Amino acid sequence: DFVDAQDTALKWYEGIIREVTADKVKVHYFGWASKWDATLPRYKNVGTSKLSPPAPLWTKTSRWRERIKVGDSVEVRESNSLAHRPKWYRATVLATGKETDSPTELTGGAELEMNEENEKGTKNPLLLLNRKRQILVRVPQEKNNCPPLAKSPMNPDDSMAVRPPYIRWVNLYGEEVCEANTHISPKEQTNTPATVTYALESERQPVEVMKSFNNIHGAGFVRESLRGVPPAPGAVGLHNLGNSCYLNSILQCINHIEPITQYFLKGNYIKEINKTNPLGSGGRVATAYASFLNDVWAGEYSIIAPRLMKQVIGSFAPQFNNNFQHDSQEFCQFLMDGLHEDLNRVKSKPYVEHMEAFGMEDSKASIESWKKHLLRHDSIFVDHTQGMHRSHLTCPKCGKESIKFDVYS
Repeated sequence: DFVDAQDTALKWYEGIIREVTADKVKVHYFGWASKWDATLPRYKNVGTSKLSPPAPLWTKTSRWRERIKVGDSVEVRESNSLAHRPKWYRATVLATGKETDSPTELTGGAELEMNEENEKGTKNPLLLLNRKRQILVRVPQEKNNCPPLAKSPMNPDDSMAVRPPYIRWVNLYGEEVCEANTHISPKEQTNTPATVTYALESERQPVEVMKSFNNIHGAGFVRESLRGVPPAPGAVGLHNLGNSCYLNSILQCINHIEPITQYFLKGNYIKEINKTNPLGSGGRVATAYASFLNDVWAGEYSIIAPRLMKQVIGSFAPQFNNNFQHDSQEFCQFLMDGLHEDLNRVKSKPYVEHMEAFGMEDSKASIESWKKHLLRHDSIFVDHTQGMHRSHLTCPKCGKESIKFDVYS
């Protein structure tokens, strides 16, 4: 049943009842992540809860959807945000459909957490009272997430052209849209990316940071993560912590390996941390990298100082525990190996001999070599960043040949 439900801040929201017991009900607040689901008393004056029991739908909340019109402001989920941790942007209504209109196929929208299963077993988005009215919205913050639209001489005005996720259709009674000021305070967000300035008082003395033992680096100001809205999701700058460009460049590269980034953001890495692997860090490098990604994709920072990553890596690789210049490829290899060993699904590695492939068909030799590799190495990084190359060596003196398939990442 759809109801009005009160949260712990004593505010009323639309909700749907998920579980019912003799004296309590579990409610999912419409348009909110499931982590905010709450258990409310079923009847008045029962138990010690200060919350009121659920009320009939729209007796405590507004019927704002029935008054929606072109030009109104609403809140829409960011298309790339996670289902269980949505981020909201302000949007403008460009067109409104009717309840009797045939639903438009929705593209470029956000992943939703709550779904309803029909008789055929197909999961459909949760709709309030199963109403299917749709609206066309423009989300300025999503403009950089879609390709530019070529101007047509027949239709030079592209302001109404559907360009998901920048301009897209959404279900008015779905969880992808909320009333204005539900999640975003009136002064919290603007239609354009924020410009961040970092001003210091003129009388403040410089503070020496990341100073090396030989005093070759100059003094500066403490580098801090700066809050602000990035121009696009994940487009966050990284402070140079003192010749740390080798670290920053690799972090930016690995950050944009989409399946690995989603793996960390969704928390899938937690259940695969290998704390007993002597070649790993007990999960500390993986945990630090997950924390770094959460900051990058939270949409709350324009610049990040990756101190934790540098400190954790430096504690396990002393060669990087300084402010010297380093080779990016060398650091990349160490970081990816470290993350792989922290997340290696093989808990007990068997002894495996290298296979000599001379005299074998390459197709069979490569498959057997890869199978042997998987006996000791199996992780998200093996799945997406490792491959094999064929090595053929011939001794110039005796003429003996050796063929092997070696792994690279």
